[in-house]
Amino acid sequence: MAGDEAVRLGARMRQDEGVANDVVFLIAAALRGRCEPAHAHDLPRMAVMAHVPALAAGGGEHAPDGLRRDVSHVVNAVVGQASCRGPVALHIGTYTRELAPDIYAEAFPDSYFAPELSAVPSEFKGMSLAQRVADRCTPVAYATLPLDAARAWQCAGLRADARSSILRLCQREGASPDQAAVDIHHLIGSLPATCQ
Repeated sequence: MAGDEAVRLGARMRQDEGVANDVVFLIAAALRGRCEPAHAHDLPRMAVMAHVPALAAGGGEHAPDGLRRDVSHVVNAVVGQASCRGPVALHIGTYTRELAPDIYAEAFPDSYFAPELSAVPSEFKGMSLAQRVADRCTPVAYATLPLDAARAWQCAGLRADARSSILRLCQREGASPDQAAVDIHHLIGSLPATCQ
């Protein structure tokens, strides 16, 4: 995509990973809304549940007006031209990436930070994005271990495993909420302090 807006935005996306992540998220969410209206709100809902910093850089209230306008126009143009089937080749100024919208959605929220993911994380245990969004325990897992801040890379796997365990504890048949809360507290306490 050419034009002054795309050139400016592409340069920002290459310089600032946060802006790039925001724009890719907006494109994936808008494309899902256009192509799968029944699941239009799944990505934004999961972004909120997981405390993903979506729109903090590229489309948030603190972004400069010019950047917000460029993002809005470019996202609308890309989504308007994209096919609902297969990957989308993003060419925004000098920024290029191939986006596989289905994999991006099913691997979300992890894919927000790694749009190039080609497989769904095992943490999700084969549950679709729609199922995870509807699961009453998903907000519990992400409220306990959100994705809102950068942490040491060594923590990623530990926190993902802990979120899976939290889901199991929350979903356990016959367990009282109080007991589940105690078990979750112990689980978090067993993580290294830097990963809590």
